[in-house]
Amino acid sequence: MPRITKARMAREADYFENVAARRSDAAAADGERVAADPTRSDYTRACAARAAKTARENAAEYRHIAAELRAGEIPDCLDLS
Repeated sequence: MPRITKARMAREADYFENVAARRSDAAAADGERVAADPTRSDYTRACAARAAKTARENAAEYRHIAAELRAGEIPDCLDLS
């Protein structure tokens, strides 16, 4: 089994924090914007609110993964092979 280097873990952490989490933050902001738009249907606004909530949760999870990687841990949810 190959050894995962600290440099690789740092690159992965950077990706999760600076790419994945920011992308999810942007998706959440877009969903929140649509959810607050009174010109949209109630159904569309409700869907957008749920999507924004999920995107915020994903962003938090990505930041948590990044923190674990920086601490030298590989989260169970990752396959870095």
